Amino acid sequence: MRLDAHHAELTVTALAYGRRYRTTPEPRGTDGYLEVRAQFIGSLGRLAAFEEASTRLVRCRFNTELAAHADELTRQFFVLRTVIGRHGREPRPVDESGWRRLDYFASQLGRLEGLADALAIAGRNVRFFPLPALPWLRIS
Repeated sequence: MRLDAHHAELTVTALAYGRRYRTTPEPRGTDGYLEVRAQFIGSLGRLAAFEEASTRLVRCRFNTELAAHADELTRQFFVLRTVIGRHGREPRPVDESGWRRLDYFASQLGRLEGLADALAIAGRNVRFFPLPALPWLRIS
């Protein structure tokens, strides 16, 4: 039940960010537009990672299977967190190719959050503080 409720919450959030992204009055290329775009893509990454991880969690029939799967998710989480932390410190210009990098970076941050959500539901308290830096966005 917790998986379904959390999945529904993440879906509603992704739909809201998608609506906000499609109807944003911000001109393309501005900081506001990039922020809305990154939030939308990040929410999709979070939803996709949570769906993938929770699908495997649901298949676990025994506590040992659940523990082994949670250990694997924890390893994936920390590998992804290390990669994001390493590449997130590098400042990059926002041009057309920079948008692709921003989209990739936002989706990876979303995946990281989705893995953390699934791990929390599996009984593991894994959170990332402080968040990796987003060098491309200036949020006011």
